[in-house]
Amino acid sequence: MVSRLSCLVVLASILEQVTNAFIIPQVFSSENEESGLREIELGELNFLHTTDTHGWYGSHTGQPAYDADWGDFISFIEHFQQNRINADPKHKRDLILIDTGDKHDGNGLADATYPNGLESTHIFNSVNYDLLTLGNHELYTAERAVFEYYSTAKSDKFKDKYVSSNVEFIDEDGETVPFGNKYVSFTTKHTKHKVLALSFIFNFRKTNDRAIVTPVRDEVHKKWFQEMLKEFPPSKLDLILVFGHLPATDPNEREINALHEYLRLLYPATVIQYFGGHSHIRDFVQLDARSTCLQSGRFAETVGFLSIDGIKSPSHNPKFFRRYIDFNKKSFKFHAFTKHLYTKIGKHVSNKVQSLKKILELDFQFGHVPRTYFMAARPLDADDNIYNLFKTAILQRLHPTNPTANKQRMVMMNTGAIRYDMFKGPFTKNTEFIVLPFENNWNVIKLPFKIASKIEGYLNELPYIVKGLAPPEVASERLKMLERPIACPIVNVPWLKEGHSTRDDFGCDGDDTPHNTETLYPIPNVIQTSNVVSEDKDAEVDFVFFSFLTADILLAANAIGRNEIPLFHNYTLSHIHDYGGQSAKMLLREYIMEISK
Repeated sequence: MVSRLSCLVVLASILEQVTNAFIIPQVFSSENEESGLREIELGELNFLHTTDTHGWYGSHTGQPAYDADWGDFISFIEHFQQNRINADPKHKRDLILIDTGDKHDGNGLADATYPNGLESTHIFNSVNYDLLTLGNHELYTAERAVFEYYSTAKSDKFKDKYVSSNVEFIDEDGETVPFGNKYVSFTTKHTKHKVLALSFIFNFRKTNDRAIVTPVRDEVHKKWFQEMLKEFPPSKLDLILVFGHLPATDPNEREINALHEYLRLLYPATVIQYFGGHSHIRDFVQLDARSTCLQSGRFAETVGFLSIDGIKSPSHNPKFFRRYIDFNKKSFKFHAFTKHLYTKIGKHVSNKVQSLKKILELDFQFGHVPRTYFMAARPLDADDNIYNLFKTAILQRLHPTNPTANKQRMVMMNTGAIRYDMFKGPFTKNTEFIVLPFENNWNVIKLPFKIASKIEGYLNELPYIVKGLAPPEVASERLKMLERPIACPIVNVPWLKEGHSTRDDFGCDGDDTPHNTETLYPIPNVIQTSNVVSEDKDAEVDFVFFSFLTADILLAANAIGRNEIPLFHNYTLSHIHDYGGQSAKMLLREYIMEISK
């Protein structure tokens, strides 16, 4: 019988000649033949990392590649600890579990309760994290900040493990206190490594009246930080661990890079390990020979694994190993060396997830999605692109509260409002939260056509818009490609499915599951639909938009106006009014219900 490897060699040759696609040898060189998965390499210190879970604790319905739920994850951790970390007493190893924030906005398990995250927080907290912190979605409202502070940061379970170095909480007495710990220090149980752990969030400006975020560049000059440096000189540490809600790759702000440059001046030979988040991508960056940063995706699609060996060696650089584990039962069983995934605690949490889904009626079906609509895996003008669906069918359904509104109008939304692909099959209550987790109101401003017609182009020329980024995973993948000009070869094999084919500073074999290369097409900051038929550039039109975009619209309208109109006077908030009409979420629901009849 011809071996699978021989078939692959022949197929690769054919693909190279016919399609100019080619397959790098390392994509399959470390594959386990039976499972089709790439193995992990353990070290002295081992880490499992999650980030940007956004309430996805009930698995991905309709996506077998991510069929594990939060209870399965807990079972995986238990088996992994027993069968891998503690399996051989001769090899002393430690495992550290880390999460870097963003637990709201993206799934009905979190978003269908009041307050947001009321029940899902308890599910998330079932994992025995060693270190955890908050993201910007825990800070969007005062209510969320209060809930996060008391339910997690100050809880008995996590009060000694929750770190937020540059966020303060304002308590009921108006006193400003740290949002958890500024830092924690500990010695690992088996390998006896002395660790100092810090955590930072990116320079998040849209906070609330119960929390304060200080930019990383400013925080490191505060008195507490300087005192910490004196308390923990290089001689007292084996590892500095910096985990937080900021991107590993960020060519614009470069906050991790600036922080690393500062720490490296003070700790020239200490191993410094970073864990990032926020931009929703798989990423791994080597900052120098003794420092790397791992970022582990989004939406419970990924468990990041990292191991480090040779930390205390004075003459050799440490060895780093990274792997992105697909969030499914097959991967969990494979890496945990078990045929039976479930444990008592894990099964209990899985049952809690299912019970909560039933209580919240998340499987209630409004209609049927006839085909899958993609955010970035299809071109913007493709019939199966979700933004094209909104431009051509959904936004046009908006009706104003005021029946005398101008018939000539443009309707705009930010692409970041849509958070996930919409899959063929049942359109449920949970689908709404997955695709459009944010509620929205519609605002309107009356503008001459010569200004209104240029706003879309103006906003899409910006690298990002003031408050709402394009889907961060798409924008950040583009930035990552600019940082790493060497592309990974295209993979196109009949028995593989499309999915993550990550390239990072260690190459193209980081994903535990080989996938065919998935092309990600550019997505603009905003999209709009228009029914303006007049060719009169001075004709007044209604420019309708998500209220979330108010600052961006004023910025664009005023910048364009100054170029178009002599003696132009700026538009202000007084020119903006409520347009009324149903939310984008309801417009989508009604459309699906209509086509499902």
